[in-house]
Amino acid sequence: MRALGLIIQREFSSRVKTKAFILTTLLTPFLFLAVTALPTVLMMVSDNDDIKTVYVKDDSGMYFNLFESSKNYEFIKLAENTEKQSGKSTGTALLEIRGDLSLNPNMVTFYSEKQQPPRELTAYINDVLTEAVKAKKIDDFTKISNIDPQVVTGLQDLLKSKERINVSSIRWDETGKETETLGDIASIAGMALTFCMFFFIMMYGQMVVQSVVEEKTNRIIEVIISSVRPFDLMMGKIVGVGLVGLLQLIIWLIIGGGAIVALQIFFGGSIDLNSVETQQAMSMMQNNPELATSLNGFFSINWLQVGICLILYFVGGYLLFSSLYAMFGSAANDSQEAQQLMMPLTIILLLAFYTGFAAARNPEGSLAFWCSLIPFTSPVVMMVRAPFEIPIWELIVSVVVLFTTAILMVKLAAKIYRVGILMYGKKVTFAEMFKWLKYK
Repeated sequence: MRALGLIIQREFSSRVKTKAFILTTLLTPFLFLAVTALPTVLMMVSDNDDIKTVYVKDDSGMYFNLFESSKNYEFIKLAENTEKQSGKSTGTALLEIRGDLSLNPNMVTFYSEKQQPPRELTAYINDVLTEAVKAKKIDDFTKISNIDPQVVTGLQDLLKSKERINVSSIRWDETGKETETLGDIASIAGMALTFCMFFFIMMYGQMVVQSVVEEKTNRIIEVIISSVRPFDLMMGKIVGVGLVGLLQLIIWLIIGGGAIVALQIFFGGSIDLNSVETQQAMSMMQNNPELATSLNGFFSINWLQVGICLILYFVGGYLLFSSLYAMFGSAANDSQEAQQLMMPLTIILLLAFYTGFAAARNPEGSLAFWCSLIPFTSPVVMMVRAPFEIPIWELIVSVVVLFTTAILMVKLAAKIYRVGILMYGKKVTFAEMFKWLKYK
């Protein structure tokens, strides 16, 4: 036991004390948030060379007044007799309207020096002209049909109304208890947790393989085996690397928990309601009911259950796969051969990963249910279901099956590990590895 403790301490301390571990642990949550927000930021940021001024040559005299200048674009009217000129200053464009678009919609052209003008600008121009043509056709139809203009105006207001019907979804269980469903935000959280679990198991399993292959390649393993049992050596590596991953996971959970508590305090009304920031947030919530619904769903998730599931399934899933990683690493002569032997594990993890994303569409379906019980897929797939209310008996059965299988895999891997670490210069096949199970 003393040798096992020393191995665990060495594997743990040699990784935790590195600058790479510290920086990765502290910066990854913020990098994740930055990557998530990056597309939105990039869409809001405009280049200095974008079109800022649009000259409008409206020969019909019907459409220029409909365009409204903003902080991004300025519309300037040109005289009807102005000729089109090339080589205008950078950041300008020309919109030429040659007649009544209700009679011929092709009598409009947008000129600019860019191969692809800003989509926001062209979409705005198209919307303005489309609404203008539609309004003119309605007016013409009203005059021909002798319809009261007020009736048409009322109909137009109804058609332009942005009111939407949002059907609330209520879960009705067998006892008749009614609870509001969590919505799409829970599915998004589940997919993010699925990716994190897949990433963790893959990354730390690779660390175990790398440690085994390095010691075997450098022939250090022969010296270590003279004083340590192969089982203790394998378990020392698995537990030591696993504690590194568990420590990193707990730190991330603390950071995430702190962020959730801060958001709950902010949106829960425990701050100054008269502050500018609070008023802006409340205004944004009122103007975006979908955002408010998403936030309510986010705060309705049982994050304590999610955190417990994340730790349990990481420990069980890591123990299961890392033992197999160590087994294949012991049979390899170098890292390249180890990658070839580990291909079945990679396929299984990828299958679990894609199954988890497929199960996100229906977390309570048969696919999600059975894959959350199968030990080789449950660590990844169950994370999709973690944000939802999972029956306790399903969690207990899944965890028991996972840890029972993990213990069996550890025993199986130990039998192959004890033979493989002393095998050199021979390319091992899967059939030969099965024969090692019978060695005493």
